[in-house]
Amino acid sequence: MNESGISQTLLERVSKLVNPSASEEKKLERLVANVSARLEESLKRDTENPKPQVVLGGSYARGTWLRGSHDVDFFLLYPVGFPRDKLETVAIEDAASALEGYPIHKRYAEHPYVESFVEGVRINIVPCYAVAPGEWQSAADRSPYHTKYIQSKLDEGLRLEARLFKKFVKTSGVYGAEVRIQGFSGYVCEILTIKFGSFVQTLRALSKLNPGEVISIEDYDRDLAASFKSPVVILDPVDTTRNLGSAISGRNLGVLVLTCRRFLSKPRIQFFLPKRPAKLSGKSIKSKLPLFSRLVIVQFEIESRSPDILWGELRKSSASVADKLSGYGYEVLRHSTASDEKEYAALLFLLSNARMEGLTTRQGPDYFRAEEVEKYFEKNRNKALLTWMGEEGKLRSAFERREILESAASALEWMLQKKNIDGTGVSSRIKKELLGRYRVLMANQVMKTGKNQEWLMKEILELTSSD
Repeated sequence: MNESGISQTLLERVSKLVNPSASEEKKLERLVANVSARLEESLKRDTENPKPQVVLGGSYARGTWLRGSHDVDFFLLYPVGFPRDKLETVAIEDAASALEGYPIHKRYAEHPYVESFVEGVRINIVPCYAVAPGEWQSAADRSPYHTKYIQSKLDEGLRLEARLFKKFVKTSGVYGAEVRIQGFSGYVCEILTIKFGSFVQTLRALSKLNPGEVISIEDYDRDLAASFKSPVVILDPVDTTRNLGSAISGRNLGVLVLTCRRFLSKPRIQFFLPKRPAKLSGKSIKSKLPLFSRLVIVQFEIESRSPDILWGELRKSSASVADKLSGYGYEVLRHSTASDEKEYAALLFLLSNARMEGLTTRQGPDYFRAEEVEKYFEKNRNKALLTWMGEEGKLRSAFERREILESAASALEWMLQKKNIDGTGVSSRIKKELLGRYRVLMANQVMKTGKNQEWLMKEILELTSSD
């Protein structure tokens, strides 16, 4: 066992998994030179606007990219006086022109940027401003400083440790800060490795993490840090007023903490290998049938838009509909979303029971709210089967459950009718799409007939699997 806490044999095996091969490095060097030359030529043709400085960023520039994971970020640093509307139009046009001949995708963060794939490598070209630290004009302005900071802190040994941690996070299924994932970005992985000094020390620190703990490399304003409301607070060393932890969901933090503990208890190569897709045998399907029969799905067609915007809308809508189902007496154990990001999306709800017969109850006002109590009695006099004063001093009533609410599927169909959908709290775009066309399905139906819906089947299996 070496000082990193991993056996030498395991370390050697894992190093081969995370360190890029010589051929990969040569390919990316050539590709970066090619795209850089294209950018220079494109920017030279634009004689009406100031020429930005082209800076490499992301894990490639920081030397922490993983074997088999090929993304390269280019940042176009414009002078502060360059108008914001031109940053979002002219700069995008120049970036797209540089990649002529390749598929171009306009993506959105705080503002647009260009994404393309060149020889199978994802290329992002992001316009931003050349500003002094703390004088940020756009969210991307910090990125060049991120690259400089990480480069200044990582030597060859620590770079390997950062790669080990990145790979570990990736195979744990919680890598990526985009809205769809809500996990740990590559930059956060690097910061944590620098903070704690090695891969294993990072795992040890995370395995003992306390709620709301503040992680910071640099000095910071403790009052400001205390005001951040997120499962973990990770301060950006380039700008300690920014909480990188706000992008991480409580679930993903918990999953990583559990995985850290499991690895430290028994280090194995499996923690660095991608999980094999679940293969459903007759036996495994049978074991999941009790869950499939309680997993209700609303599937619908979507319009094209930025993935981050789509996933944000889906998550909000799923949470709102889950609250509404709970209000009708259904216990929502878990809820989730799925999409192919092109044509279809779905809201998924795993319930303790997909049918509920018998009575439903409603809670009324406290006994001391005289006016509200009288209104409650008046409103429910002819509707309630029984009204009584509860032990906690609040009125309660029992009603016969409406037939349409006796199954979660019919309750969802009723909720999503045009006259009722405003009360569900779904986002305006999702509302429009649901009013267009939707289907309410049970998971067992999808698993039997949904061979062409791998995006949905994958989420069904995820939602019905243990962590």
